[in-house]
Amino acid sequence: MKSSIPLPATILTALTALAVLAAAPPALGQEFRIEPYLQLATPDGVTIAWETSAGAQSRVEWGPDEGLGQVAEGDATATFGGQHHITRLAGLRPATRYFYRVRTGDAVSAVTDFVTPPAPGAGHPFRLVAMSDMQIDRGAPEVFGEIIEDGIIAYITERFGPDLPGELAMALIPGDLVDNGLDIRQWREEFFAPGQPLFSRVPVYPVPGNHELNTPFFWQYFVLPENGTAPWLEHWWYLDHANLRVIGLDSNLGFTLQQQLDWLDLVLAEACAEDTIDFVFAQLHHPHLSELWPVGELDYTGEVVARLEAFSADCGKPSLHFFGHTHGYSRGQSRDHQHLWVNVASAGGNLDRWGEYAQRDYDEFVVSQDEYGFVLAEVEGGEQPEFRLTRLGHGQPGARVQNVVRDFIRVRRHNHAPEAPVGRFPTLAEAVNPDCFTLAASPFDELEGDAHQGSHWQIASDCEDFDAVIWESWRQDRNWYFEVDTQAGDDLTDERVEGFAPEAEACWRVRYRDDSLGWSPWSAPVAFRTGPVEGNRVQNPGAEQGLDGWVEAAGVSESLPAGECQGVDPFAGQRYFAVGGLCDSSAYAELVQRVGVDELAEDIDAGGLVASYGAMMADYSGADRAEMELRFVGAAGAPLGADDAAAVDAPAPSDDCRATVSGLLLVLVALVRRRR
Repeated sequence: MKSSIPLPATILTALTALAVLAAAPPALGQEFRIEPYLQLATPDGVTIAWETSAGAQSRVEWGPDEGLGQVAEGDATATFGGQHHITRLAGLRPATRYFYRVRTGDAVSAVTDFVTPPAPGAGHPFRLVAMSDMQIDRGAPEVFGEIIEDGIIAYITERFGPDLPGELAMALIPGDLVDNGLDIRQWREEFFAPGQPLFSRVPVYPVPGNHELNTPFFWQYFVLPENGTAPWLEHWWYLDHANLRVIGLDSNLGFTLQQQLDWLDLVLAEACAEDTIDFVFAQLHHPHLSELWPVGELDYTGEVVARLEAFSADCGKPSLHFFGHTHGYSRGQSRDHQHLWVNVASAGGNLDRWGEYAQRDYDEFVVSQDEYGFVLAEVEGGEQPEFRLTRLGHGQPGARVQNVVRDFIRVRRHNHAPEAPVGRFPTLAEAVNPDCFTLAASPFDELEGDAHQGSHWQIASDCEDFDAVIWESWRQDRNWYFEVDTQAGDDLTDERVEGFAPEAEACWRVRYRDDSLGWSPWSAPVAFRTGPVEGNRVQNPGAEQGLDGWVEAAGVSESLPAGECQGVDPFAGQRYFAVGGLCDSSAYAELVQRVGVDELAEDIDAGGLVASYGAMMADYSGADRAEMELRFVGAAGAPLGADDAAAVDAPAPSDDCRATVSGLLLVLVALVRRRR
């Protein structure tokens, strides 16, 4: 459950009182409630925090080796059933290893180490991890601990070596650290306890999610940069590490304020002007768009995204935003900017599964997966700054995997754009079928060896005015949606256009993108013309006459008016086809119509005709697989090119809309496979 409704103050007070009553009495001695963890690391200092059952002593013993030798004292504040301790170590050297342990009376931690951040502009390469929504799933309570030890620590150790603080600079968490922010036991046992092997050596920087409920626990446990807007200083903040600016934002109800956006404008303007900053990573909890769980989308996040896009465009510095809330991984990018969208969930929260909700396939995303995991970012500085993102998958309930690479992208600050493509077809030389034709351009050409990541096609009525676009399409190299890559096999050098105006002249162009998110210049505009269109040869194409003209080849199909059997409204007209049925239903259904084209055989054989088809289709709550297809068969019903010796071999219509067909029948088939 992901309720975003804030608790009224009276309820919060009552629940806090209950927490006080339920708190365990302090032990006679001192023991750790929360082992030490790192906060607010800078080139010259670090904050160390921990919690004990009792005791005001907040001592950190530290030094350049395991002999320690120096002491720092801090402050303690009361918590429910204990004392929270904060001690700041100052006067440290950049990019230097230090050792420490903490002491509160009888509670003495083991000696461990950390490494301070490098000086600004040092060009020091570093790594960070991002994960979110570790709020415990009672059906799989061990997942967050596995993500920490078998995931992050094991991957860093195996890939880069055993020096964890030397190989990993920080951990970012965009919200929902616990399931119920009012339950102090969850903070101690379900977040800090499994996270201790990482957080004791690598500083952790979270922002609140809706499940934190804006409770005092979050603000007491975490020491965040106090450079936000008063009185919300730690609700939004930023810190710089080497050539990266990290921005933390609060997207929860009550904090989606104009003051936060105004502050963000100033922080981005400073990052733009600062020569030592090459990239900006922002984190906030709620998504602007979400394929797996659209109900969790937030318009306010769109305001943040728009500012990050403008920053990247104006300053030439790539950016991204990490988010969570939806329990699964997604990664995409803005069409017109070097800006990435990355959902880094789920690090333990109950997964949002395919088919569980009404879901949407957005153009921006290239991959969405209902899986546990985390994201590793590797950041390089110097003369050729870049960052690389890797998604490491941890599987699903009952199907665990360990650190399987699910996604990867590299983004350079100074990227060489691809060469401008050349438009090849169509032109004014030959009129194309307005029902269906294909734009075709030259192969992808890029000097740095990057792959072809995307293509953006546009049609305008005038070659001199592409501000008035009448059709466009944006395709990316992948689109993993509902466990299928719908872009598989697309080389991105051609694009189908359907339902265009007949007997018209227009102009088209295209640009190519490489996988560092750099766009080529637009191709030179190409004028083209369309011919006339033949009428629809399908009988009763909109179900207005029931199922007349159609054959129920398998399962149940129905013609339904709006709302019948809790159905939807027709897209057009008064009725629509329910292939698979609603009033009655079947797990699989086919609805078929055969259309004779024997009188057109001569023109078909000559390649002068094409067949086009289409429909507005929807599934049932994400649980169905709705399909439509056109089959070409001979007079005896055999597929052309298969076992009909009298037929001329010819393929079914391909994406280029220009396949030559020889035969006597077109068979239009609508079918559905139910997954319920």
